[in-house]
Amino acid sequence: MKRVSLPVVSAQHYRGAVEGELWELRPAAVAGSFSARSQPTDDSPEAITKLAVSMLQTPADFPTVFEAIVPGDHVALAVDPNVPRISDVLRGVLALLGQANAGKVSVVLWNEADEALVTRLQQELDAVQANQTTLKPMKVEVVRHEPHRRENLRYIVADENAEAVYLAKDLVDADFTLPILSARSRDAINNVDPTGIFPLFADAATQHRYQIGSTTEPSEAAWLLGVQVMMLVSADAAGELGRLIAGTPDALRHELANLYASGETADQESWDRDESAITSDAISETVPTAEMVVAALDGDENSQTWANLARAAIAAGRHVTPAGTIVIWSQVRTPPGPVWLRELGQSPIGIESDPDQSDASQDNDEEEEDDSGTADLEPSNPAKLDQDTAFKSWDAETPLARQWSQLIADGHVLLHCQLDDDVVESLGMGVIHSIEELRTLGTRLSGAGVLRAAHYHTESIVAFSMTDEEVEP
Repeated sequence: MKRVSLPVVSAQHYRGAVEGELWELRPAAVAGSFSARSQPTDDSPEAITKLAVSMLQTPADFPTVFEAIVPGDHVALAVDPNVPRISDVLRGVLALLGQANAGKVSVVLWNEADEALVTRLQQELDAVQANQTTLKPMKVEVVRHEPHRRENLRYIVADENAEAVYLAKDLVDADFTLPILSARSRDAINNVDPTGIFPLFADAATQHRYQIGSTTEPSEAAWLLGVQVMMLVSADAAGELGRLIAGTPDALRHELANLYASGETADQESWDRDESAITSDAISETVPTAEMVVAALDGDENSQTWANLARAAIAAGRHVTPAGTIVIWSQVRTPPGPVWLRELGQSPIGIESDPDQSDASQDNDEEEEDDSGTADLEPSNPAKLDQDTAFKSWDAETPLARQWSQLIADGHVLLHCQLDDDVVESLGMGVIHSIEELRTLGTRLSGAGVLRAAHYHTESIVAFSMTDEEVEP
């Protein structure tokens, strides 16, 4: 697959173009006791596949996964679609499952995955499975989690408010569930479920309650699923697979906590150590700031999504000074969907607005304003409600879009992408076309910073109840 990366490969390239301190932050990399065996020998698909098999054979604090699977078992993979080199990682997982003679494999992706990714993965994994020698053919199915469709969900537990929690049926029905996640160090400090199961694979109503702060993770959810081991994949500065580890959720959560404590300072290999020792007082040792922050969506085409644009902007917002400039550098070419158009201030394309419905919607929003000041979000089209369950057909990306919208309202945000300028400008952002324009912009400022693979610098799921004060260290 074609790789996409910011042409500026290091903050060093800005020297001379921007006055003052320059810094670069890379995604937190797996460190500690896992370092020696968690890195592929090279970036070839074969090396990554071999690493995935090796890590599942020797996970941290857990026996080999091979022995945990009985021939004919239904295995579910709960997958973050932003995992670097996801196809090659899944090839390795299927290789081991084939050796264990699993009967069926369900690859369940987060809802933010698009149909193109689902189709491509299905084709690639079918080809992998066809070339494996097993006692019995292993059925592989790739699906996207649909949180508002009752027929695709199973009841699992009640939360602390006695509200029913449903999860993706393939995860509940499986004999063995293996989460595969991108390593995001902020997930640890925000106490996001280390398995990634909750609330990302929950029903829409549960996701909504979680994101407005009216429910927290039912600690039994992952336990009831029988999640005993998981995989964690960290990205390097180019958005490629840097490290891959497997182990129990507790072991990997401890690793994530260590990453959060040291990741944003210890892995900045591009910094000049001597110069960083004399940084100005305006730049925090642990959370550096600058007048201009460039947030790059390094990685393959799977990374070029609107959800990741928002994650990159949120990450940059934690480092930019007041009234500073955020530059998001991407190769996104897909137009924004209705959620993004609505939250960024534009009506969905092709949908005529009805004044009566708009007034009614506004009245409903006012009536449903909760104590925290956050409106109980309704879907943009009430007809999309599942009439059997009344699950809200709202999108879990809404909090991402809303925080991004707030950043646009509060400051100067420029976007580099493959869309027409008028599309970007209609969403309240400026457009930047080239590195030359970026350098020209930099000469007017007193400092700059770069977030490489910026979509891995923020949490996997953003909740409305989280404020900057609550999530910052």
